[in-house]
Amino acid sequence: MKVSVITPFYNGNAYIHAYEEMMAANERSLESGDVLEVVLVNDSPGVAIELSGVYAARRNWRIILNEKNMGIHASRIHGLSEATGDYVIFLDQDDALAEDAIACMLEVARELAKPGEQRMCYQVIVANALLEQSDGSEVEWYRTAYHKGLIDKRRAYLKVGTQIMSPGQCMMAREIIPREWMTHVLTVNGADDYFLWLLMLDKGIGFHYVDEPLYIHHRTGENVSGNIGQTEESTAQFMHYLSEMEYPPRPLAQLNRQVRYKQEFRSGDFGRKCLLSLLNFDLFCANVYFKLRTKTGYGFNR
Repeated sequence: MKVSVITPFYNGNAYIHAYEEMMAANERSLESGDVLEVVLVNDSPGVAIELSGVYAARRNWRIILNEKNMGIHASRIHGLSEATGDYVIFLDQDDALAEDAIACMLEVARELAKPGEQRMCYQVIVANALLEQSDGSEVEWYRTAYHKGLIDKRRAYLKVGTQIMSPGQCMMAREIIPREWMTHVLTVNGADDYFLWLLMLDKGIGFHYVDEPLYIHHRTGENVSGNIGQTEESTAQFMHYLSEMEYPPRPLAQLNRQVRYKQEFRSGDFGRKCLLSLLNFDLFCANVYFKLRTKTGYGFNR
């Protein structure tokens, strides 16, 4: 099998050395016959990617250039259009994979593809992840069996938020990436992955959980996920796109209410928060229940 790791690059030379070592370690861990393709999409045209000579000369390491800054979603799509792998991983420049992450996910893919008893065809493999904290420690993203069971439950995405921290923890069959995700491009960074999961879940695409922390989300101070205002703007953009598509109206209305409730809750004073929670009591209860069952901290999932 062939896996393409697609990484948008934006002024990211500070991360390139670690990125090279990580990809090289993953390549060494592959079984004979498996192939790793690295596709770096340079979204900062005025800055050259400073690959070491040994990697710059490799045929399976490719740099493609955006003519202008296009953002994360457009860069991922550009990389996908150039990729040749059976599977793809969308990895950010400042995050990391365990040295055997790709080999582990390919092993799972092969096991799921074996003939035998009838089973659902899982086409998105979701690994657990380590989330770096402000003090340098790491915590697992999925900490309870309840949370692990939500990765393919659309109701959780509609009432609580996305259940996958980053596309970097996922390996997906290239052929099942929805056409709508590739033709409705978000110009604001932050929520193209949430958009992708909702489209996939609507199409009944299977998700399979791997209980190993194969992905590491580094805390750099530059993470898009930490910019709540930008993420909210990006979410509003993909909800507008969903309204233009044949996305089911009732789930879309649920998603709109959840996003609006959280946005107003974050900006409101204590009294406003109480009123909003009473008016959206089902959402309030769903999110409190989620926090208790998943053992996550205070705050809302994106």
